[in-house]
Amino acid sequence: MISLKSIFAAFACVATLAFSFSSCNRDETYADHLDDEKDAISNFLTQNKVLTVDFMPQQTTEWLTKDGNPIYYHFSDGLYFHLIDKGDTTTLAPKVGNTVFLRYVGKNLKGNVVYDWSEEASITPTSLRILSSPNASSTYGVGFQKAVRCLYAGGHCTCIIPFKIGNGYNNNIYGGVSSDESDYRPMFYEIWVTRIE
Repeated sequence: MISLKSIFAAFACVATLAFSFSSCNRDETYADHLDDEKDAISNFLTQNKVLTVDFMPQQTTEWLTKDGNPIYYHFSDGLYFHLIDKGDTTTLAPKVGNTVFLRYVGKNLKGNVVYDWSEEASITPTSLRILSSPNASSTYGVGFQKAVRCLYAGGHCTCIIPFKIGNGYNNNIYGGVSSDESDYRPMFYEIWVTRIE
């Protein structure tokens, strides 16, 4: 017969082991997180048959491969940007001081929705004021603001934003994402600009 002392000792061992495994992610360095992010983005690009380039395509047709796969421009700060529709270039350009009204959906690279300001989620667009030097805020990070500045009214893009130029406010809304992933996760956004004032 198993004694109560044996059961308690076994429980203590299992609890200690579980704690040890759960704290492994907390022991990762910033460099480890950067490596994890690089691997996650690389896997995402491969799975979605994305071609990356280090020059900004100039023509609409240059944003897709001959097979119809997306081409993403890779900015030097890490932003991956894919233009679907630049929008109406005869309208107001997104310059410093303008307010951009937009919709977006943000997902982690596993496909879980983290932010949703799409038409289905809200009847009104949200807004972003263009600053002289984009910075991280509680809502939009540098990468998001840079992507928005590439669009005009009616514009549409997708982008991958590494956490170092992300918004620094990755509270989960829909995806069931753990806190460790929330701290250091790259995000995939689809953005639509409705108007600029």
